[in-house]
Amino acid sequence: MLLGCIFSLFLSGCKKDLPGDAPENAVQLQTDAAGSDAARLGQCRLTSAIRDNVFGTFLQYNNRGLVSEWKQDNFDGLPFIETYTYDLFGRLKTSHAVDNYIGASYDVKYLYQGNRLVKQTVKLAGTSTVTNEFVNTYNNRGQITRRESTLYPVYCTFTYNLLGNNTQVDYYVDGSLYLKEEFTYRQFNRNPYLAAYGIPYITYAYDFVFSKWWETSDKFTIYDNGVPTVIVDYDPATAILVLGPQQFLTSVTNFDRVTQSNTSAYFNYDNCTCAPGKTFTNSKVSPNSVTDKLILLDRFKRAFVFGNVLDIKAKMKDILSK
Repeated sequence: MLLGCIFSLFLSGCKKDLPGDAPENAVQLQTDAAGSDAARLGQCRLTSAIRDNVFGTFLQYNNRGLVSEWKQDNFDGLPFIETYTYDLFGRLKTSHAVDNYIGASYDVKYLYQGNRLVKQTVKLAGTSTVTNEFVNTYNNRGQITRRESTLYPVYCTFTYNLLGNNTQVDYYVDGSLYLKEEFTYRQFNRNPYLAAYGIPYITYAYDFVFSKWWETSDKFTIYDNGVPTVIVDYDPATAILVLGPQQFLTSVTNFDRVTQSNTSAYFNYDNCTCAPGKTFTNSKVSPNSVTDKLILLDRFKRAFVFGNVLDIKAKMKDILSK
C-alpha cells in the first residue's frame, strides 16, 4: 500500500478467463495442496506490517497455515477485519468482512478457473443482496492486467516489468483516470506479503497485487478532472531495505519528496527469527504527514469497492484538501 512497464495492458496474449467451478486438474491440485500445507507450517509467515507506528496490517492463520484473518487497523478504533475460508485445494472459498469505519459488513464468494481467481461476488452480510462483483483479466503469463466491477464503471489496469513486479496501477471511473500508482524496484528482496499464505492479493482492494519484490519507491498521483496532483512521492535513492531469514524484507525506510519527511515500515513474522522484530507504539497521526495522506488514500481506494462514484469523488476531495 502501501504499499507495486514492460508489458502493456493490451498485449495480444491478454485474455478474459471464463469462470469455472472445477480445477483443471483436481487430482494434481489436491496432491499439491496436501504437500504445501505441511511445507507452509515450517516457513516464515507474515504476522504484521506497520507504517510509521500509526497504521498497520495484522494477520492470523488457520491450522493449515493459511491466512484466517486480515485486520487493517488505523488505530482509531475502527478497523477493517476480513476472515477467510478455503476449499480442499487451498483456494479462497468465502470471506466475511466488517468495515467499522463505514459501519458495514458483507460476505464474499470466490470463483476460480484452475488456480486463477476470476471472480468475487460481494453481498451484504447475511443477505442475497449483491453489492458488487469483480472480475479479473489475465495475460498469458498468468498476471492480472485488469480488475473491474461488472456493476459499476470502475476498474484498474496493471503493468509489470520483466521480473514480474507490478510497476504501475491506474484507477478509472467512467473511462477517466482518477489515480495513478507508480513503483520502482532497485534492490532485491522477498515481498513480505508472499509469506501471507492463501490470499493471492488483498481481496478487498482493486489494486493490491503482490509483486515478487517490495518496491523501493511509491508515487501516487490523483487526477481531478484531468488535473494531476502528486500526493506521495518516495525518492528511490533514499530507500533502505533490511532483509531477514529467507530474504524476506523486515524493514524499509524512504524519504517522501512531497512532505519532505522520512517514512518507514517494518514487518514481523513467526516460524522464524526475523530481526529486527519490533512492536508498534500506536502513535498519533500527524496532520498532513505522509501517513495521514496514506490513510486517506486507503479510504479513497476502498470506496471503489462499493462503486459509489459520489463517495469516490468525496474521498478524493478529502485527499486534495490536505
